[in-house]
Amino acid sequence: MTEGDAGKVDDDDEVTRVTLRVQKAKKRDIGRNIIRIDPKTMEDLNIQTGDVIGLFAKKESAGIAWPSYPQDNGLGIVRIDSRLRKNTGTSIDDTIEIFKVNAKVAQNVVLAPASVKIRTNPRFESFVKRKLNNYPITIDDIILISIGISREITFKVISLRPKGICVIKQETSLHISEHVTEDEEKGGDYITYEDVGGLDREIQRVREMVELPLRHPSLFKRLGIDPPKGVLLRGPPGCGKTLLARAVANESEAHFISINGPEIMSKFYGESEKKLRKLFIEAEEKSPSIIFIDEIDAIAPKRETVTGEVERRVVAQLLALMDGLHARGRVIVIGATNRPNSLDSALRRPGRFDREIEIKVPNEKGRREIFQIHTRNMPLDKKISLKKFAQITHGFVGADISAVCREAAMAALRRYLPKINLESEMIDPELLEQIEVTVDDF
Repeated sequence: MTEGDAGKVDDDDEVTRVTLRVQKAKKRDIGRNIIRIDPKTMEDLNIQTGDVIGLFAKKESAGIAWPSYPQDNGLGIVRIDSRLRKNTGTSIDDTIEIFKVNAKVAQNVVLAPASVKIRTNPRFESFVKRKLNNYPITIDDIILISIGISREITFKVISLRPKGICVIKQETSLHISEHVTEDEEKGGDYITYEDVGGLDREIQRVREMVELPLRHPSLFKRLGIDPPKGVLLRGPPGCGKTLLARAVANESEAHFISINGPEIMSKFYGESEKKLRKLFIEAEEKSPSIIFIDEIDAIAPKRETVTGEVERRVVAQLLALMDGLHARGRVIVIGATNRPNSLDSALRRPGRFDREIEIKVPNEKGRREIFQIHTRNMPLDKKISLKKFAQITHGFVGADISAVCREAAMAALRRYLPKINLESEMIDPELLEQIEVTVDDF
């Protein structure tokens, strides 16, 4: 669909459009295809709650209109989740056009699984169609379907009739191709800011230090300052340092290179320095890039306290590489450590790791957000109170809460195992729908 055709319901229709600034969705709206806009904008476009509205930036997509939260009124923003941002080719703080749509009923839809091969049959297609009833779609849209306990399958719309924005109804003919689409989003591996809970302040600081120079280096040039070369994330294990680095790489559409500090070390002379050089060469060739070094204290300890010559050489090589970055602003190094005081002091001076961001143990509000993230695809019993769970898990970090939710899901699964035919290639979708996680599973 060309830009000139985008959003047109009819060739003769004049579509009124409003330009708004994109912000991330609240946790409760993620995965629900909700577009939160100001009531005044809804009135200007003659849109009611529940109407299908179109979005257009680099690509076109659609969702369901809901009024914005009271604190967002008058700010000129639209809140959409990462899937809608991906479908429209936008990131947070980009501008996007909103317009009313008289969506047609989809006559024929073909979906293809993205990156994961699945076996399909008419019962599974019927199950997916029920999940997508009244769901607005356009060609090339990415759609996430929750299957059973905490599992999502990513689909791409590869065929749609009629063209434009349509809504899936009972009469829609829906088919699922067994051919896997090679989409750049690798299913559950695509981490966004909405997958990071309890770190709103830290996300804002990382965005300023990393995403801004990667996407808009001209801003720093105009101010006459150099963009940062490195950011050090410090905090206890399992608090979300790696997750945050992956999220900022995906949101800024940067090439992401991840390596654990101990992986760089080698017993052969010069091999460790060679690995580091290759990482930085790859990053500069594929810029904008983010190099993420986890457990950076393993390769850059204080030189005055180490006895081995290898460690001293690796620290010196890392310092030289960071000082010699040619693609300033287009390559950023993020280091993560839970032992910041053991790092070589030369790395922590301005011009290398310009900023240090502490990732703390989440408070009650943060723990509740993390519980919401890890249970959003779980069929939870209505008696479950995530607020209560957040209150009684003082001291838990994100990894602990993830483990609790995973164990709860496994406990629920054990109850249903006797009903599952393990010999079958595909589990009955009706049985998957019956599975429920209860309070006792936690």
